Amino acid sequence: MRWIVAAVAVAVLLLGAGGAVLAHLRSGSDSVASVRKASTCPDAYRLLGLHPSQVTSANSACFNQDLKFSGEVSGTVAQAYAVGADAPSPTSACAVPKRWNGYPQALLAMAIGGKTYRLRISPPGSSEHQALTVNNLANVVELASIKDPSTDWNQASGTVNLNPDGVTGSIDASLLRDVAGAQPVRVSGKWACGAPLPPATFDANLPCANFYALNQLQEADVARMKAGACNPQSLTLSGDVSGRLDHAVTDIGVFATAGFGGDNTCEGINQDYTATFKFTIGDESFLLDLDAKRYPAIGPGQYSAQSTGISIGAVLFLGHADASNHGAFVADNQVFWLGSGGSFTIAPDMKSGTVDADLQGALMSHSASRVHIAGNWRCAA
Repeated sequence: MRWIVAAVAVAVLLLGAGGAVLAHLRSGSDSVASVRKASTCPDAYRLLGLHPSQVTSANSACFNQDLKFSGEVSGTVAQAYAVGADAPSPTSACAVPKRWNGYPQALLAMAIGGKTYRLRISPPGSSEHQALTVNNLANVVELASIKDPSTDWNQASGTVNLNPDGVTGSIDASLLRDVAGAQPVRVSGKWACGAPLPPATFDANLPCANFYALNQLQEADVARMKAGACNPQSLTLSGDVSGRLDHAVTDIGVFATAGFGGDNTCEGINQDYTATFKFTIGDESFLLDLDAKRYPAIGPGQYSAQSTGISIGAVLFLGHADASNHGAFVADNQVFWLGSGGSFTIAPDMKSGTVDADLQGALMSHSASRVHIAGNWRCAA
C-alpha cells in the first residue's frame, strides 16, 4: 500500500513539473513570437497614442517595409507611415519625382522593440528616372527616437539603393550614436515612402498604344493617329533616356505647332526642314525634333545634329500630349536635351532618314545629362 501511495505522489510531482515546464515553454515561445513578429503601422499608432483622425490620415501614408534592425535597436518592421520631422503626426506620402527634380526625403515612423523611431533617408541629387546607389551616407540616413529626439543614430555608413521611381529602394547601413561606448545599429532590407505610379494599361501589340494610353488621348484623336500618324521607327536611345523605339507619332493630320518645341511637322520649306516625333518610353513622353537649314534651299543630305545659333539640330523634349487639344505636345521647357555632336540625314523622299546624335542637358544644372539617339527615322508614309 505504501508503494502505491509513493507512486501516486511521484506521478503527481512529475505531472506538476511537466505542467510547469510546458507553461514555461509556452511562455518562452510566446515571448519569442512577440519578438520575431514584424511591427506594423497600428503598433506605431498605439505606442504614439495617435487620435482617430490622425490614424485615418496615417493609414493613407502607411507603406509596406521589409526592414531588419539589430544592435542597440533590434526588431523587424513590416509597415511604417510617412511622418513629419518634428511631431508624430502623419504627413503626405512621397511623390514620384519628375525627371530632374530632387528626390523626396523619406521620413518613416515605425515601432521597433516596443518603442517608436523615425527613420530618415535623404537621397542626394535629382532623379534621372534610373536606379541609383548611394555609398556615402553622411547626412543621408538617420535613426532617432520619436519620444526622445536627442537619442539619435546619425553617423551612417553603408549603402542606400533607389529604384527608378525614387520613392522605394533598399538599405544596408550601420548607424552609430555620438555617445561614448554606444553600439551601432544595423538596418537592412527594403523601404518605401510612397507608391510608384501605376503603369498605363495598353495593348503591347498595337503600335503607339503606350503613347495613347499614358496621355489619355480622346478616341477620335487616337483613331486619327492610328490611321496615318503612327509611323515605324528603328531608333535606340541610350544614356539618361534609354529604350528601343519602333513607332512614333507625327500627326500631320492636324495643324502644326510652329517654333522651338513645335509639333506635327514633316516638311521642308525654302531653307528650313523640320521633322518631329512624339513617343513614350516607360512612364514618360518625349518629342524629338530634327531641324536642318541650308541656303539657298533645303534638300536631301547630311546635317549636323549640334544645336547652333542658326540651326536647332536635334533636340529631345520631355513633356506630354494635351488630351484637350488633339494630342498636341506640350514641351517641358525645364527638361530638354540639345544636340552636342553627331549628325542626321534626310533621304530623297524628304520623309525619312538616319540619325546618330549626341545630346546633353540644356540647363546648366543638368549639362552632365547625356542621351544618344541612333537608327532610322520616318515622319510620314
